[in-house]
Amino acid sequence: MAEHAKLSASSAKKWLNCAGSIALEKRIPKEESTFAQEGTTAHKLAEIKIKKALSQITQRDYANMIKTLKIDDDMNRHTDDYKDFVLTQYRKGLIHKNDVLIELEKRVDYSNYAPEGFGTSDVVIVTDRHIEIIDFKYGKGVKVDATNNYQLMLYALGALNAYDWLYDITNVTMTIFQPRLDNISSYEMSTSELYEWGKSIKEKAQKAYTETGECVVGTHCTEGFCRAIPICRAFAEYIQTVNNSTGKKPRELTHDELIDAIEKADNLAKWAKGIKEYVLQQMLQGVEFEGYKLVEGRKSRVFSIDDDEVAKILLEKGYTEDIVYKKEVRTVADMQKQLKVDFDSVLGQFVLVKRGSPTIAPIDDSRPTYSSAESDFKEIKS
Repeated sequence: MAEHAKLSASSAKKWLNCAGSIALEKRIPKEESTFAQEGTTAHKLAEIKIKKALSQITQRDYANMIKTLKIDDDMNRHTDDYKDFVLTQYRKGLIHKNDVLIELEKRVDYSNYAPEGFGTSDVVIVTDRHIEIIDFKYGKGVKVDATNNYQLMLYALGALNAYDWLYDITNVTMTIFQPRLDNISSYEMSTSELYEWGKSIKEKAQKAYTETGECVVGTHCTEGFCRAIPICRAFAEYIQTVNNSTGKKPRELTHDELIDAIEKADNLAKWAKGIKEYVLQQMLQGVEFEGYKLVEGRKSRVFSIDDDEVAKILLEKGYTEDIVYKKEVRTVADMQKQLKVDFDSVLGQFVLVKRGSPTIAPIDDSRPTYSSAESDFKEIKS
């Protein structure tokens, strides 16, 4: 089992903004989701592919190492893209310097800034006076930005601890590679800026480590996937209040109150879901909650044999394929995956892009402002 630091780089967004999260999360069991398992597999496959490309392992080694991995076509394609990107960054260094170091799954130590702090950086590339940190994000739920990314900055501090004395590093580039969202985000800092940031977080890190810090509510709660949300009083008090700066409250919500409610709506849904899941787990362990009981959910019927056997039995009994199988045309995205390079020439001219319905977004959202005139043209060719 992989060792994890108490003040891990991957959870830095939480503990640097909310020192109380470390203590509170200990109350909630950590369970690996199917998405996390998928990400772990993608990371392992990507590492193996890069090692093979760098001749660090043989073709036989490669074949043996991927045998146990559950890989689909998408994962193969995305990890190929990531491998190519890493190799491109590595070769850029080789153009100018003969001495280029590349480390995969490099353990870096930043304990001089956060007590007992360490983490594993997917890729570290070191040349004379420069380091590049590359982090592979296989998830597609949240787009991750490299700018002022605490996880990458801690990795960078750890890499500086390891290599600055030898290479006299002057600047660090930190890159997020997130292929399922077509996201490549990079951010550069000088070593002096990084060192200053490292000094600035020491006090917060100490409070988080000693579990003496208070819980502080913010976007880091949901964006950092804090497990303690269902039992966190600070979050509950925040989510249940509607901002009103005036003394006497009018009957109708003000614009400011509506905006405040919109900002909290998504968090409220996540909070309610988290509470239900937490209480369910508690009740399964025998804890009683007055007014509630455990009952069996909606029943469903499934075959005790696999689909191929079901189809074989029916076909042998004389039922036609129209009865046995439900046929439907693949979606555009799925068809493109099947046809690959032939898609545009065969079906490209028949693809329409349906305009999305208007929806509310923060003012800094990258999408253009919605125009009601566009609703007259619901479909356009891609």
